[in-house]
Amino acid sequence: MQQRYKYGMMILVFRWIRLIFAYLFSALMVICILNYKTSIYLLGQARGQLTILLGAESISVYSQKNDLTKQEKENILLIEKIKAYSIDSLGYLPTKNFTNIYDQKNKPVLWVITASEPYAFNAFEWKFPVVGKVSYKGFFKKELAVKEYNHMAANGYDVDIRSVSAWSTLGWFNDPLLSSMLHRTKGGLCNLLFHELFHATYYAADAVNFNENIASFIAHKATLQFLKDDTIALKKYVNDFSDNVIYNRYMIRKTGFLRAYYPTIKNEKNKEGLKLKALYHIADSIQHLPLSDKNKFIKKKEEIFRFKNAYFIDFEQYDSMQDSLEVVFNKIYKGNIKKMVQDLKQDKTIIKFDN
Repeated sequence: MQQRYKYGMMILVFRWIRLIFAYLFSALMVICILNYKTSIYLLGQARGQLTILLGAESISVYSQKNDLTKQEKENILLIEKIKAYSIDSLGYLPTKNFTNIYDQKNKPVLWVITASEPYAFNAFEWKFPVVGKVSYKGFFKKELAVKEYNHMAANGYDVDIRSVSAWSTLGWFNDPLLSSMLHRTKGGLCNLLFHELFHATYYAADAVNFNENIASFIAHKATLQFLKDDTIALKKYVNDFSDNVIYNRYMIRKTGFLRAYYPTIKNEKNKEGLKLKALYHIADSIQHLPLSDKNKFIKKKEEIFRFKNAYFIDFEQYDSMQDSLEVVFNKIYKGNIKKMVQDLKQDKTIIKFDN
């Protein structure tokens, strides 16, 4: 029995060594093909992703090593149910994502940069292999994210920097859970996992806004369907989501206002002051929104003034298409999420949006 265990461990080690060498070989090929800066960045990201993958452990081992709260234990049991539901009831592709967990030690592990022109909502785009053009750039080291933030700001862009709670490798690797996910509410965890698992099922190159909008839409509908028999969790989720919808729609409306406003001040000497005045009115009006938890959103004023246009770009990326998707969902798919997912997988859907 012990020999069999040692043999199994040797096979596992050899597999990881082979994976690492495959990473290194791929990285060397990338250096030969792409420009130097992009190559160095991709090497850093590969190293960061590999650190997460190698540092992840089975959920059972993690559970034995840590004194988990009742909520964390319940969420661990919930994860497999969500994954099974995504395949059986939604038509997602099967993956081995979220079978392991990475202990973050209560610290963020990934930071993302987005940038926009200061007087127009033209998101800066980075171009990478496979995924194409994307309007965000991730870093596994905060100091590198801050360096990129300062670089983009010095070049005149409005820049947003924030840590993220999850990301998808689009099925290339077995994405682990992050330990912070276990602290989420039942509805919050459902939405997050349905969103990230959908990225492994469907992702269109050069269509960041559509990818994020459709993943957000499907995740919300899937969460409502999954929680339909749990009235307490469903009520909590709907209440939280309703506040987010009110706030997000307000920000999207104000994005439209600013988009029309900027051309009228482009030749003004004091255009920066006029821009800040407009941002102040937007931030100040948050207190008048019909939110159940006003303080949560009023605290976001600081982000509006710090990130400026880049703050609004995020709402376009994740929420600007929700109303249009709702129309298609009801009229074409008659509320059938699985059919919508199937058509997306087979590229049969009529949903086509420009970024």
